[in-house]
Amino acid sequence: MYDLVCIGFGPAQLATAIANRESERPAKVLFLERKAVFLWYPGAHTSRTRMENPFMYDLATVRNPRSAFTYVNYLLTRKRLIEFANSDRLNPLRAEFEDYLRWCAEQFEDHVRYGNEVLKIVPEVEADVVVAWKIAVRDSEGKLSAVRARSVLAPSPLSDRASKSTQALTSTDFLSGQRIISMDDYLTRRNDLRDVHEPRLNVALVGSRPQTAEILDDLLTCPRLGNITVVTEDESLKPLQVLHEQKSPQPRLCSIWAKSSDGKRQSVSEASDLVQTIYMRAYEKQVASRGQYGLRVVIGKDAAGPCSKSNVIIRDTTTSPLSSSELLQSLDALALGCRLRGDSLEEVQFKRGVTAEDCQVFLMSAHTEGGRSLAKDVAVMAGQVVKALSPKGEGRRDATMVQARI
Repeated sequence: MYDLVCIGFGPAQLATAIANRESERPAKVLFLERKAVFLWYPGAHTSRTRMENPFMYDLATVRNPRSAFTYVNYLLTRKRLIEFANSDRLNPLRAEFEDYLRWCAEQFEDHVRYGNEVLKIVPEVEADVVVAWKIAVRDSEGKLSAVRARSVLAPSPLSDRASKSTQALTSTDFLSGQRIISMDDYLTRRNDLRDVHEPRLNVALVGSRPQTAEILDDLLTCPRLGNITVVTEDESLKPLQVLHEQKSPQPRLCSIWAKSSDGKRQSVSEASDLVQTIYMRAYEKQVASRGQYGLRVVIGKDAAGPCSKSNVIIRDTTTSPLSSSELLQSLDALALGCRLRGDSLEEVQFKRGVTAEDCQVFLMSAHTEGGRSLAKDVAVMAGQVVKALSPKGEGRRDATMVQARI
């Protein structure tokens, strides 16, 4: 019997492991991860991309600045703390942040069962009261087993926006002779695209994930490529519209202004640094080639027409992970809903009297779509989960959530 079983071993679960180790009375916790090793968006980080949040929003600092698992201590261990301070950037490189997460995960290998996929969670009932949760597991060899826990921490279900973004933008087959590359394979195929080709390769990029803009930025740094076409539903990449009353055709990329999703035009200072850089590189490409090569942005789903003249197509082929709502279907008759505890944590609320006092279910996500950043409160919310595992009235108190802006 475990005090807590965590489904998956991503940043949210890793923050929970750290909070538990640093608690006064660590609970008996098990992590079940279907991957063979710890991975955090492998192959998704180009060399220059950075986290959106400053370094202090890591797995521990906001909850416990003296923790041995802070990003600062990681830099000290790697002998890069002074260099990071001298770089004058508060936002870590995402490739380096991935190494930080792996560095933390290596210190909890005894508590993780890799290659174990959770199939379902069912209540264990005695005298009409749920006294524990039984978790069905399948290992990498296909063998089935079960573990028991008083509390469960599952991933938060995907939002509607996240679900839509994983769908293919088009079902139309591309013309024969074109090569299609998955976004997840871009880094391994990157050098092939950047070699000398005559005539130059025309490249199309199809997708709406944050990774789309980052790959686009990287493509524009290669002077050997021809025309670049982007088909996306990401409104932040939409170029400045021609300013006159009648409706104009799709404009060519002509400025570093971006249009926000609410329809209000942004100024240069309000556009993200990445979007500004993309428009800058696109203009430089147009000038260097004397107008022969440029960038075209198409907002929408239909990619067949815009990509018909491209030699290589890089497209989003992401598949949705298993939603926690599917794992928890057997709890539908017991649950009333979810109580929001923070940006990254929800607690399932059960009907009165159907579960024992220490039988709890939490939904937690670090909100790491594309690995852009962790939720700012993930370290604090992990501490809340650990506190909830202690017996009622035994040193528990409500925490105060403090938010700071640099």
